[in-house]
Amino acid sequence: MREVSGGAYRVSSYVVANAIVFFPFLFAAALLYAAPVYWLVGLRREFHAFLFFFLVIWLVMLTANAFVACFSALVPNFIMGNTVIAGFMGSFFLFSGYFISKERIPKYWLFMHYLSLFKYPFEALLLNEYGGEKGRRECIQRGEGGCVMDGEMFLRRQGMVEDNRWSNLGVMLAFIFGYRLVSLVILWIRTLR
Repeated sequence: MREVSGGAYRVSSYVVANAIVFFPFLFAAALLYAAPVYWLVGLRREFHAFLFFFLVIWLVMLTANAFVACFSALVPNFIMGNTVIAGFMGSFFLFSGYFISKERIPKYWLFMHYLSLFKYPFEALLLNEYGGEKGRRECIQRGEGGCVMDGEMFLRRQGMVEDNRWSNLGVMLAFIFGYRLVSLVILWIRTLR
């Protein structure tokens, strides 16, 4: 804020530079995480499925980075920032659809399901694993009479549609740009004071 008020550069330059600096670092971190984890966990043995998994992980990291940048600009100090961010992240995870399905969330909390940063990558990863022709035929749960639940039945039970695979990534990109834009506005307002 001191450098911006001194005219060294604009707030927009700072926000863009901050995003650009983290871009390759988070790419490398996502690759270092996704490459061993994907194959060790035993997910679909298809390279295109791995690439989609990696892309989702990278977008999760970029979304989290943009979210933290936004709330870092909003709060006055580090301790308050950690508290606010941890509270929001816990709430987002609770309403993502992992613990409580969308149908069981009370109507007055349903907006949190759609605002959750974890909902969209969670759905994208499930569609990556159990979608497509091979994923739909994969048996998830066996019983005495054979396959009790396959991938298609599982996705239907979760209320997921194959078409949402790419729209989930679009929402994640919107979160990234939206939080960066809000960060820009907050910093711009703070430097005017």
